Amino acid sequence: MMRSFKSAKVLNGFLILAFLSLITVAAIFNFGCTPTAQQQVQISPERQKAIQDSLNQIYNRKMALNWSLGYENYKNKMYRNAVPYFWKVVELDTINKFKNLYTYLSDSYIKLNKADSAQLALELGVQKFPNNAHLRRSLGYIYDNLGRTEEAIEQYEKAVSIDEKKAADWKRLAVLYIKNDQTDDAIRAYEKVVQLDPNDHEAQQTLSKLYKSTGDAEAAINRMEEVKKLDPQNVENLFNLGREYFNSAEYEKAATNFEALLSLKPNDAQAMSYLAASQQNIGNYQRAINIYKEVLKLEPDNKKAYTDIATCYKELKQFSTARSYANKALKIDSNYGLAYIVRAEIYEAAVDECMRKTGKDVADFDDKLVYELAYNEYKKATKDLQFKDIAQTRLNYIRDFIPKKEDRFFHKGQTKPKKKCYSWIR
Repeated sequence: MMRSFKSAKVLNGFLILAFLSLITVAAIFNFGCTPTAQQQVQISPERQKAIQDSLNQIYNRKMALNWSLGYENYKNKMYRNAVPYFWKVVELDTINKFKNLYTYLSDSYIKLNKADSAQLALELGVQKFPNNAHLRRSLGYIYDNLGRTEEAIEQYEKAVSIDEKKAADWKRLAVLYIKNDQTDDAIRAYEKVVQLDPNDHEAQQTLSKLYKSTGDAEAAINRMEEVKKLDPQNVENLFNLGREYFNSAEYEKAATNFEALLSLKPNDAQAMSYLAASQQNIGNYQRAINIYKEVLKLEPDNKKAYTDIATCYKELKQFSTARSYANKALKIDSNYGLAYIVRAEIYEAAVDECMRKTGKDVADFDDKLVYELAYNEYKKATKDLQFKDIAQTRLNYIRDFIPKKEDRFFHKGQTKPKKKCYSWIR
């Protein structure tokens, strides 16, 4: 029965076609030719507009349907199903109606772990919507992951030119500048970050490090002071700030920051060492000695701390005690050049003090013998490559003060100083 029905439909169609053909032949026979353009039915402008509106409605419905199906699948995390519908919208949307189309399409590919396709979608997107900051930053992110740093920079630069209020974009751009060795640009970008988000401690600290890398210690310090106001218990910032003040010879301020750090982290040996060194440079030698001794409780083999204590005792003119601490450093490391240098400096300081007490301006034989002890210590220090240059410079200087042949001729048999002020040496 179904076959008969289909056959009937075919037959009816054939008959209708034949009938239309006969009408056409009759028209040609009666008029002698096909209808001219003037004889064809004329369509009014109103009718043309109605037809165009109808076609537009069909087009818009088709585009909206594909968008709706694509978005519903995307919303329900059915990204593989969403992609074909989004591509159909790409094909149909010649008027750029759907502003988020390339965002959803590229994100679908990212969720499907198809970075190449996401990149393609974003590249098409920035062509269609060049002023879309989201597309720019997303494409920049992909370029960055591909190692295409300069292209990533270009996209992020365009993103921040479109929307300069996004601190995250400036921060990402700053990181890219650092990666591309554009330090000055990185500084400007980080300055923008902290302007937009003053509470970004990481950005504040990075900016401080960048200032420091350019030699702008003052700017570095100012930036770290800002971090300190925002986060006074940030021990890393306190340490860096204290160290920066120390390196700038602002020892009082350095000490203040290291003391603040140690109130939060009492057993930080490195901060203790800096605090002790700050006190030493201020001239608070006994205070420095006490702190260095606390360091040694935490680090018993800290040979540098022993030499620093020795130097402090030297400044207090307690030469024998000073030498004993230098000797302790050498017990830990017999090749430690700094300990030999400190011992030499102790001997030199002893000569200066002895000559001051006796009111002499010119060294006598006793003084020269002590200078010779210092000379020998510097000579030992030259064997340590780390301190060789310093030791050699001092060695060359002091050579003129050690006993000459004529000095020894007039003081035959004397190998040690006789003055009371040198009694601790014997």
